[in-house]
Amino acid sequence: MNKKSAACAAVIEIGTKNVKMRVSQLVKGKIHTLDYLEYPVSLDHDVFETGAVSFDSLRELSAALAKFSSALLSYNIEKPRVVSGTALLEASNRALVLDQLRVRNGMDVAVLDSSQEKAYIFSEIEKRLVQEDRIHSGHSLIAHIGSGSIGLAVYDGEKAVYFQNIPMGALKLHDVLGALRRKADDFNCILEEYMDTILNRMHISGFGIENLVLTGSQIELIAKLCSAEKAGLVYHIETGALQALYDSLLSMTAESISLRYGITENQAALLYTTLFIYRGILRFCPQAKEILSPPVDISEGVTRYMLMPKADAEWSSYLRKNALACACTAAQSFHCDEEHSKRIGGYACRLFDKLKKVHGLDTSKRLVLELAAALHSCGSYVSLRQHNRCTYDIIRGMDLFGLSSAEVLEVAMVAGSISDALAQENVPELSILTQSERIVVSKLSAIFRLANALDKSHLEKLKNLKMSLDEDRILIRAESSSNTLLERWSFEESAGFFKEVFGLSPELLIKSDMI
Repeated sequence: MNKKSAACAAVIEIGTKNVKMRVSQLVKGKIHTLDYLEYPVSLDHDVFETGAVSFDSLRELSAALAKFSSALLSYNIEKPRVVSGTALLEASNRALVLDQLRVRNGMDVAVLDSSQEKAYIFSEIEKRLVQEDRIHSGHSLIAHIGSGSIGLAVYDGEKAVYFQNIPMGALKLHDVLGALRRKADDFNCILEEYMDTILNRMHISGFGIENLVLTGSQIELIAKLCSAEKAGLVYHIETGALQALYDSLLSMTAESISLRYGITENQAALLYTTLFIYRGILRFCPQAKEILSPPVDISEGVTRYMLMPKADAEWSSYLRKNALACACTAAQSFHCDEEHSKRIGGYACRLFDKLKKVHGLDTSKRLVLELAAALHSCGSYVSLRQHNRCTYDIIRGMDLFGLSSAEVLEVAMVAGSISDALAQENVPELSILTQSERIVVSKLSAIFRLANALDKSHLEKLKNLKMSLDEDRILIRAESSSNTLLERWSFEESAGFFKEVFGLSPELLIKSDMI
């Protein structure tokens, strides 16, 4: 294959223990890996124990990236996509590290939040499992055990309906509890109790999990040690073999594990904590006889959406489908009115589309409105008196599938109407935003509040809504056979803020069918 005959793309992933580079090419609709390089680095001790990347580690990382840049010259690639997850996400001096990599290597590193990272990985897992017919029967628990976090999602065969990110991966667990292991003879019991406090908070038993899909950085080694068969792109690991492997390692030291399996002591120590997490997740599907394990990494997902035609639209659709499904599941646990949420989400999107020449926002903000609509009643479950405040606090702490922490904050502010007093500098929630971010939130909030007013009674009183935009007003026409005094009052209450933000006067004209 002529590596210059078609478009190539390179993705570099900065991990806690290594830096990886994947060079790929799109040929006849399929992505082929042309080159894959891996270079060891030691960011794990820095990030998980000291909290910051040392200058020694920074120099080591910069040197590795320089080697990759040289290798890319033969592919005529000057600007690879460089991403990082936990390795830099949790570093207290992240801004300094990113600046130095920009200065030293000319590389702009995109630091992905855990939810964004897992979305790329889960999209690849889905594609790998298309050939597995059994994955479409019943619900499946998909878990990715990374170095610093565990991503868990429940799939119904078409989409994720539950998502959670646990900030405790195999390497982080090993480093955080490393000192304790050296002191305690019954370390495995302590570890089990510690993980129980985390995994017991996962309320997914109601889904009736029938399939287990587990993967992560150690999956190739674990599959090999369990003598797993590989069908196509997926390992089939027997749960009994996994349990037996774990039991055999319980009383062994890292040194003895290393000698038995011909791996380094660091790999041996990490193998133990990884196996422990895998074993812990088995509790969610105790009847499972096998684990499906497709080896994937984030570079494959990022590459796909760099090279494939219409990738942006496909990625947006994937995120929307899964993020909304997971948000709706969360809303159900707070007894939100799902039909009302769908209606105002639809109204908000219609307003967003109608005002696109006025608001100037990226189309991705449309999803923020839909998520805000799905979740805006969560706070009422906690407190009717302070429901807006509670809604904001609840959403702010959520893991929303594929969204960055900044996007989650936007959803929380819009849904919780925290933006009521945008001009007040002393509002604590607003002080964390830049001026441009405040403007975005204010535009979305103005649209959302007007949409919410159109179904204030939750009774879908307004029918056949039509929206039109004039120079100085947005006109909404509707028909109704009910008393719409509540909707009219709420609309007038929201109209002032809308006009303040957009300079347009909202008008609601309702043709009454009341007899």
